[in-house]
Amino acid sequence: MRIVTVVLLSISLFCTFQHSHGYNILGICPSASYSHQQSFQALMKALAFRGHKVTVLSTIPLKNAPPNYEDVDLSFSYIKKDCTGLRHVGAYAIFHQNLVEANLLCRHQLFSPAVDKLIASNKTFDAIIIEQLWYQCYYALVKHYNFPVLIGFLSVGNLPYVMDSVGNPDDPNFNPDMTYPFTDRMTINERIMNILYTTYTRLYYRYWHLLKAQRIANERTSGTSVYNIDKNFSLVILGNNHVFGYPKPLLPHVIEVHTCHTFQVSLNEIFINIIFQDVQEFLDNAQDGAIYFSLGSNLQTDQLPAGPLTALCNALGSLKQRVLWKHAGNMAIHATNIKFVKWVPQQAVLGHPKVVAYMMQGGLQSLQEAVHYAVPVVAIPFFGDQYFNARKILDAGIGLTLDIDTITENAIVQTLTEIVKNKTYLNNIKTMSAIVQDELMKPIDRAVWHVEHVLKFPNSRHLRYHGQDMSWIHYYATYLYLGTDFALLLYISYILYNKIVSPFVTYASNLKRWISNLKRKLD
Repeated sequence: MRIVTVVLLSISLFCTFQHSHGYNILGICPSASYSHQQSFQALMKALAFRGHKVTVLSTIPLKNAPPNYEDVDLSFSYIKKDCTGLRHVGAYAIFHQNLVEANLLCRHQLFSPAVDKLIASNKTFDAIIIEQLWYQCYYALVKHYNFPVLIGFLSVGNLPYVMDSVGNPDDPNFNPDMTYPFTDRMTINERIMNILYTTYTRLYYRYWHLLKAQRIANERTSGTSVYNIDKNFSLVILGNNHVFGYPKPLLPHVIEVHTCHTFQVSLNEIFINIIFQDVQEFLDNAQDGAIYFSLGSNLQTDQLPAGPLTALCNALGSLKQRVLWKHAGNMAIHATNIKFVKWVPQQAVLGHPKVVAYMMQGGLQSLQEAVHYAVPVVAIPFFGDQYFNARKILDAGIGLTLDIDTITENAIVQTLTEIVKNKTYLNNIKTMSAIVQDELMKPIDRAVWHVEHVLKFPNSRHLRYHGQDMSWIHYYATYLYLGTDFALLLYISYILYNKIVSPFVTYASNLKRWISNLKRKLD
């Protein structure tokens, strides 16, 4: 798969672009997550194929790196966790936990021998591309390398504070946060929840997280101001598309480049290694079609509670379709229509003509691949943006969802039967796939072009939004609202005085005069 990927990327990029000046680019992707690394590495490989020299800090170094591509091995910090329990943790608690753990991971990596060796090599870089999630302590390297062009990359859609880093408008009254399963047509209660949560995350990020990151960064490189660096991104690359979410306004230097990691290749091209021949035969001989079941790289089905796992095994075993199940554990007894695999080239499986449905966890990259290959989905979300993506699946009519805590054997069978027999889901996802692929320029090519553009014109003043340099008082025109409110208050006071107070004063004055006249007459 890696060889085919390299060849396809190389042909695509060299056919699309002319030769350009080679730059030295440092990529920083600290996440201990395969899906995050996959998208980031796709961009870095594309830049290497363009002739740029890239150095990448990664927790999953490439086994067969292309020319001009050098890894800084951070795999020592990759620790797999059981994430199935996160479904019982609230959004605020998960957000706090993520930022705390991110700073710990960032410190662990930043002061490692691998980073020490990189710094000791005395390399220079024209640009730094950083995973713009929660690893701001790495801004120490931005200062160390004398503030090269700074580019952010985000593989999970967009986050409010990422939008803030370039001054991109992101109104929580209209744009649902990916933490909640909301659409762009939020109810009043959903709007309130969305506004409260995004406001909290912005404040927490600004006044707690960056403060912690500042301390760590200064230990590595004294004089680092993470606050200033956080507001000086020349480009932000979002590994998403409005088709997978909802339309929103984006500035010229905020671009969407979905499915950078997908490549249209056949199963025969991928299954070169003999260990996958049995998988190909299993799918080829699926007379009634096949269902692919995988919970991604951060979740494993062997971590599921016994009840749901038994229900899944019994339900999938009762289907007439064959089931290819990504399962890391051992299953002593299972139906003959089920084949367990510890790993399989997912895109090759989804691209197989016999695959009629895909059971997944709702991860963004998995959803993008399902849409790319037009395979209807059944989502079983557990945490994070998986709930948002699952809601999008329902909203777009490309699949259905199940709740792991209430899942039953009957519900699984009914859901999969509906997905396979009702061609509405297939037709909808085919349309969605066609929309996503109907572009003037391939997403990966667009990403490379924008990176090269901001490197050619490092000042990037033609892209910088003026609102980015305004204080919040001026940005939100607070003085105007306060002035308007004050003027309105004066006007209301004037009306009240004329309609209520003045007549009452006049009446009281007249009454006093009448009483005075009456007393004189009586005297």
